[in-house]
Amino acid sequence: MIKYTITPNINSHTYNVKLSFVATSSSHILKLPVWIPGSYMVREFSKNIVSIDTVQVSHQLVQLDKNTWEISNLIPNSEVNVIYNVYAYEFGIRTAFLDFTRGYFNNTSLCLYVDGKEHLKHTITIKQLPQNWQIATTLDKVSDSQYSADNYDMLIDCPVELGAFKRLEFIIKGVPIYFILSGTIIKNFDEKRFLSDVNTICQTEIDLFGGIPPFKNYTFILYLGGEIYTGLEHRNSTLLMAPYYSLPVSSQTEIGGDYLKLLGLISHEFFHTWNVKRIKPQVFNPYDLDNENYTKLLWWFEGITSYYDDLILRKSGLIDDKRYLKLITDNINNVYKYNGNKIQTLANSSMTAWIKYYRQDENSPNAIVSYYVKGALVGMCLDLLIRDRTKSKSLDDVVLGLYNKWQHDGLGILEDELPELIKQYTGLDLSAEIHQFVDTCEDLPLNDLLSKFGVNVQTINNQRNSDVGHVIKDTSELPTAKKFDFGCKLVKDAFGYRVINVYDNTLASNLGLAANDVIIAIDDIKLSDFDKQVALYTVGDDISLTLFRQEKLISINFKLIESNFDIRFLQITDKDRLPYWLK
Repeated sequence: MIKYTITPNINSHTYNVKLSFVATSSSHILKLPVWIPGSYMVREFSKNIVSIDTVQVSHQLVQLDKNTWEISNLIPNSEVNVIYNVYAYEFGIRTAFLDFTRGYFNNTSLCLYVDGKEHLKHTITIKQLPQNWQIATTLDKVSDSQYSADNYDMLIDCPVELGAFKRLEFIIKGVPIYFILSGTIIKNFDEKRFLSDVNTICQTEIDLFGGIPPFKNYTFILYLGGEIYTGLEHRNSTLLMAPYYSLPVSSQTEIGGDYLKLLGLISHEFFHTWNVKRIKPQVFNPYDLDNENYTKLLWWFEGITSYYDDLILRKSGLIDDKRYLKLITDNINNVYKYNGNKIQTLANSSMTAWIKYYRQDENSPNAIVSYYVKGALVGMCLDLLIRDRTKSKSLDDVVLGLYNKWQHDGLGILEDELPELIKQYTGLDLSAEIHQFVDTCEDLPLNDLLSKFGVNVQTINNQRNSDVGHVIKDTSELPTAKKFDFGCKLVKDAFGYRVINVYDNTLASNLGLAANDVIIAIDDIKLSDFDKQVALYTVGDDISLTLFRQEKLISINFKLIESNFDIRFLQITDKDRLPYWLK
C-alpha cells in the first residue's frame, strides 16, 4: 500500500505531503507526472515542490531529472518515508490551490508515485483542516479524513475540494449525483431549477449511452468566480469554473446567456464520462505521465463532445430549435472568420495541441484551428450524413457502439480505426468524407447538409470581425453589410486601445500593426471610444493613427479600405424537417 498524509498550510499556500511505503529493494524511483490527463500541455508540476527530504537519516534522496528522484540505502521490507512541501496558488482546475477561503488539488500535483508500484492500493489522509471545512472527492471514503484508490491511475482521476462549500444532491436510477458549489453563491440562486436542469442533462446523456450509469456516484465540483467557463473531466467527477452570475436566479423565466454557457459546460464535461474517460485513443491506454501522448483523434474526443454538449440541451428540451441553431452559427463563424482554418487540419490540430492549442499567442487565430469548435462542426456533418443516407441511423448509434465496444474489450481506438467502426455501426463507408473533413483544409459541406434538414446558410461580406451570426426567418432580416473593419482585436487600455491580435489579410495586417501596440489617437484626436470615432469615417478616407510600440511613438497614415470578413447566418426554411435531426 502507498500512503500519503496531506496537511494544508494556509498562510504559506502550501501542502505538506508525507509519502510512506514499504521498500521491496535497496532503492526506489519516485516520480511526479508532468501533465494531467484531459489537459494536453506539459505543466511541469514538480516545479512547485519547494523542498523534499527523507525522514530516515540513513536514506539518501537524489534528484535525477526535473520530475524524478531516487531514494536509496533502503532495507527491504522496511518502511520508507519522504516528506515534501508543494506550493499551491494556481487559481484554476488543473493543478492545486490553497488559501484561507478554500483549497483544491489534483493528485497529479501533489502525489509522487513509486515507480513500479502504481498498481497497488493508494490512500490519502488529510489532516488539520480549518474548522467547518469539508472534503469532497470521489475517492473511496475510509473515514472522515482518509480516502483510498485501487491504484495510482484512479488516485489521479479523483480531484479533492476543501472548504465550507454547499453540497447538493439528486438521484438518477438509484445512483447519487452530487453538486459541490464554492466561491460566490448569489443570494437568490434558484437551486430547485438548477438541480432540475442538471438532472435533465445527466438523464439525457445516460439514456444516450444505454441507460445505466457507469459509476456508483458522480460529483460536480464548481467554483463560482472569475470570468471564464472551463472544466476538466475525470472518471467519476469533474472540476468546473464559471462566473458567479452564471447561476440561475428565481426571477428568471428563461435560460439566460450566462446560465446557458454554464449548462453547456456541465453537459460537455459529463459527456466526457463516456467519451474520453471510457472510450479513448489507444495511445492513452495507459497514459504516459512522463511525456506528451500524441494522437490525431482529439477532434473526435473533444469535438464530438462539443457537438453533443449543445445538442443535449436541445434533445432534453432545455432550449428550442432556434436557440440551438444560434449556437451552431456561433461555431461556424468562430471557425471560418479566422485564417487558421485554411492553414491547419484537424488532425494536425490534435497532434500539436501540446504546443499550439494549449500555448496560444497573438498569432494563433492566423495559424491554428480549434479541434473543439471545428470538431463539433465535423460531428454535425457526420450526424447529418448518417441520418440522410440511412434514414434510420445517427451519430448516436456510433457513440453508443463505441461505448459498448469499450465495455466488451476495454481497448482504446486506434488512430485510423474510426471509419471502419462507423461503418460497423451504421453500414456507411465515410472514410472519404472523414479524410476530407479531418486531413484537409477544405470547407465543410455545411450548406449542402443543412439544407437537407430545413436550414440554409446565408453569408454576408464585410462584417466586423467581432460579429457573430444569428438565426433568421428570411433573407430580409440580414443586416446591412458594414464597409470596413480594422481586422484586429483591441482592448481598452489606460491611454488608448491595446492590440491583442492582428488577423491575416486585413487592414491591420497591411498596416503592420502588431500585438501590444497601444493606439492613442486618430487624426491627432485622443482615442477614447474606438468604435464611435472610427464610425465617423467611410471607405476611401485618409486616416492617421498614433500609437506606442514599446517606448517609441509612431504615426501611420493610410487610406481606409473595405474589409474582407464573412459572417454566416442560418435561415430556417422548413421547420418540419428540424425535429428529425434534433430529436
